[in-house]
Amino acid sequence: MNSAPERLVSLPLVLRGKHLFSVSLRLAVREVSLPEALAGGVADNLSAPITRAGVDGSLLCRIPDPGWRTHTLYDDRISYVLARDTWHYLSLAGSYEVFLENRYSAKTRESFARDEARFAAQFGGALDLREYRSLAELAEFAACAGQLGGTADADLRRMTDQGTPIGFVLFANGVPAACLALLSQGDTLQYVFAGERDDFRQWSAGAIVHLQAIRRLFADPRNRYVDFRPGDCEVKRQFANGALRSAVVLNLRRTLRNRLALSAYAFTRRLSAGREEADAVPEAIRELQTVAG
Repeated sequence: MNSAPERLVSLPLVLRGKHLFSVSLRLAVREVSLPEALAGGVADNLSAPITRAGVDGSLLCRIPDPGWRTHTLYDDRISYVLARDTWHYLSLAGSYEVFLENRYSAKTRESFARDEARFAAQFGGALDLREYRSLAELAEFAACAGQLGGTADADLRRMTDQGTPIGFVLFANGVPAACLALLSQGDTLQYVFAGERDDFRQWSAGAIVHLQAIRRLFADPRNRYVDFRPGDCEVKRQFANGALRSAVVLNLRRTLRNRLALSAYAFTRRLSAGREEADAVPEAIRELQTVAG
């Protein structure tokens, strides 16, 4: 389990759309990598006592769902499960062809092949997929991604502190049609973003860039997983071949202040049941999830 620097966050109490007040908490942020989650054996770390001095507790981001009750009072801490979600991933074991056969029906595989052939025939006779890996290439990739709703060059360069950015761009007659950005961290690639020009949707450019990039990832034996991160969307459901349940858990020291704060938070969440704010992770904590991930 990795630990990030301590963070000062505000736990907001929102009742039926009205912000009542916030409780400031200093938290040690922790997160589990996908290989650790799949290997199992992290439950003991999740329930470890809070020993770091000067913090109110810990925020456990991107962890396997321990199955705890939403709000639990323990002898040494108070736990609150802020969110539960699906953590999609792609295992790169075996070959690309076996992945296709195991993941998709024959009809879907034929559809993918037709889309790729149709795109190639329309735009130059062959698929023009370009790969960007070096720092020198990031500016060119960012320029292409910017045309497709992606991130900026400065954002990609900041990612180098966490891993090695890898970009893929599918071109149509020299024009960027779709892109995909990953962050290589050892044997795991974090899914960062994807983009597609609206006028190339009819040519399935987004699906093609994903499938062609996945083909190349399977060909590199150093790669084991693509981590799509917790959260559900069509792209993750379409290209992942595995999933587990994840959770965001707040562990606080068992003090009177913390007990009152979490009890009040739980009470407002219950009263907001069925409303959007009842299921929303506080904004400050969503930001922490992004940093930890």
